[in-house]
Amino acid sequence: MKFERSEIGALFSKLRTAVPEVRAVGNDSAGILLSGPDAFATNLELSIRAELSSPVPQGVVIPPRGVDFISGAVAPEININVTKSGLVIESGTARARLSTTPAENYPTFDGPGKDAKRCVVSASDLSWAISKVLYAVSKEDRHPAHKGLCFSHNGDDTLEICALDGYRMAISRIDCTADGDFKFVLPAATAKAIDTLGLDGSVSIERDRKKAVFSDNNFEVKSRLIAEPFLDYSKIVAQKSGGTRIVLDRKELLGVLGRVKLARSADAKEKSTLVMDLEPGGTGRASMRSTIAQMNEEFSFNGKLDERLRIGFNLEFLSEALKSMEGDEVSAWVVGPLSPVKLIEPQYEALVLPVKVKEEA
Repeated sequence: MKFERSEIGALFSKLRTAVPEVRAVGNDSAGILLSGPDAFATNLELSIRAELSSPVPQGVVIPPRGVDFISGAVAPEININVTKSGLVIESGTARARLSTTPAENYPTFDGPGKDAKRCVVSASDLSWAISKVLYAVSKEDRHPAHKGLCFSHNGDDTLEICALDGYRMAISRIDCTADGDFKFVLPAATAKAIDTLGLDGSVSIERDRKKAVFSDNNFEVKSRLIAEPFLDYSKIVAQKSGGTRIVLDRKELLGVLGRVKLARSADAKEKSTLVMDLEPGGTGRASMRSTIAQMNEEFSFNGKLDERLRIGFNLEFLSEALKSMEGDEVSAWVVGPLSPVKLIEPQYEALVLPVKVKEEA
């Protein structure tokens, strides 16, 4: 079997990035399956099918070492020959003889059942929505559902995607066409895979209670869903933005935070809190201190505060929320020292919980 390196190499790079376990050296049943017109990669939680430019005459599993060999080849053509004991891969003067598993033994992964509901979205919208909220996915195991993204549709033509970890929350909204209401939690690894593949055109999303499948004209991504219920955040979203709206220069504030964080200690046990003081006149001051340094810098904002407000933050959480925004200016609703700060732009909002800090003496 002959392949153009530029085609098969690029495809394998996408698949092994989307499903890292295909690189699990020592497991001959892992790797990528070439069968008929398609290539498959799976880790039994996530499965991806990609369309080949032309069908292969026989099924073959390319083991992890073979995947890396092909991805790193430099000759313009790749030859794959199946032998009785395995397979031989050649690229120019480079040659690899590898053991593999029979194609018929490659693990299969079924998709949703007949009761699946369907939703159609733009691929570019879906990639945008996922990339906006991934930073807020929980890294802790206490609530498995929060290690995923909540996809929900409720009565209108909008698909809402939410991620949260107990300290911040991010919600993106995109247009969709759906045949009914639904709510499911997609593992973050699957969401990252979808974003990595670069889907094109329209994406069909079908799901039942246990599995979901995302597909366009070139790829099909099947995934198990997270069974644990996601936090019902609808009441938080439904609350009208209270407090005071201020407008911040996003790039200016990110620059200030980047300099202020130099005060942090290298000692992981020492927690340094970002303190932000907002004055009624439109001047703010960001400061941070540790046992080794103290940094502070002023910034400006537009908006009328009735009185001075001091709020503490985890600097990384606030920075990531600001980086997820796109505009030069960001609208922020501030209520009080212990109330979440809400950052808003069209079709997207981010909430960051404050950290309790002492008032200046």
